[in-house]
Amino acid sequence: MPSLQQQTCGDGITGEQAALRRVATLVARAAPPEQVFAAVTEEAGRLLGVDQATMSRYVPEGTVVVAAWGKAGAAFPVGSGWSLGGPNVPTLVYRTGRPARTDDYADPSDLITQAAREHGLLSLVGVPISVEGRLWGIMLVGCVREQPLPPDTEIRLAAFTELAATAIANAQARVDLRGFADEQAALRRVATLVARGTPPGEVFAAVAAEAGRLLGADFTFLSRYGAARAATITGAWARTGTAGVLSAGSRWGIGGRNLHTIVFRTGRPARMDDYTGSLGSLAQAARGLGIRSAVAAPISVEGRLWGAMGVGSVREEPLPAVTEARLAGFTELAATAIANMQARVELSGFADEQAALRRVATLVAHGAPPEEVLALITAEAGRLLDTHRALMSRYDPDGGATVLAAWARTGAAPLLRVGDRFELWGRNVHTLVFQTS
Repeated sequence: MPSLQQQTCGDGITGEQAALRRVATLVARAAPPEQVFAAVTEEAGRLLGVDQATMSRYVPEGTVVVAAWGKAGAAFPVGSGWSLGGPNVPTLVYRTGRPARTDDYADPSDLITQAAREHGLLSLVGVPISVEGRLWGIMLVGCVREQPLPPDTEIRLAAFTELAATAIANAQARVDLRGFADEQAALRRVATLVARGTPPGEVFAAVAAEAGRLLGADFTFLSRYGAARAATITGAWARTGTAGVLSAGSRWGIGGRNLHTIVFRTGRPARMDDYTGSLGSLAQAARGLGIRSAVAAPISVEGRLWGAMGVGSVREEPLPAVTEARLAGFTELAATAIANMQARVELSGFADEQAALRRVATLVAHGAPPEEVLALITAEAGRLLDTHRALMSRYDPDGGATVLAAWARTGAAPLLRVGDRFELWGRNVHTLVFQTS
């Protein structure tokens, strides 16, 4: 009998039926999906006598690890993701839908191959996992010893994975159903707030909180793009209770390498897993909060880009590769509530405008002095637009301007008073309006 040192990676007894019975028992007991994925992966690893076994699911952005096992600990933790590309096993399986093997890392140019080498994996075999006739993911096994995996590894792993596919499909169906149920519950809570006429700020904060909890994030922001190439945070949430500089009302310029700018320019979801070289005030704020990984998705209202929703994590491992798809899906559904809220805000603004105009018309009808009418118009404009100051001035024939009415919110000092005169020159609002009409 060969010693342990003489054994090649992959030696072991045939126990597929016993392994499948253990997995089937878990499924029958309605074990959590992550427990089923972990059991299938461990059974495959032990069955083939390998050093590492990993189950990953293909997503639009690449692959995401859903289960991992290793004799000395898993090399690739659950939740880690990889982009496809290059001559590596996950990419080959994805492109061909057939088993693939790597026993030679002569070209370590892609990240997946580099990661395998860093963990000492010298031989890798992967087989496709198909669910309902479609490629779902990959089962990957690896060996850290110099001898390559036995020639029959692909056949044995493919046979076991094919038999275990039913358990994987049942577990995935439960994942999808649970995620769908969680999303629907979150959306119902938001819709209830909208139906009750809750103030916009509270609704936006609720949307941000629901997204953060749904995706297991540490920070969430909901922002609206403005005309001045800036984004204003309309809702924010933090697991710790305070969102810091990302709080509602804060404004961030568009520019540099950060999520707000990327989503604004592309209209598509974006991800950042490294803020080392990121630029812009938003990126600086993310570093200050300790955010290591973040994802943002666009919010479209009536077919136009309205804003963005972003989630961030302070953990060392990046947000799962499915985060973009899940956030985009939730944001798309939440956009209906946001559109209803926006419509109510605009309707409320229209009603406020009409009420302000009625008050001015009433004053005119009562024969009020002109200075009183102008003062009311200016005050109504200031309150309607939620500003701190409002000013009405008249352009004079001599090229100057005279203040006719001035209003300031309580506590705000007036900049100019009625009767003040000033010349038109330089780059300021009064001069620009005079020059351009």
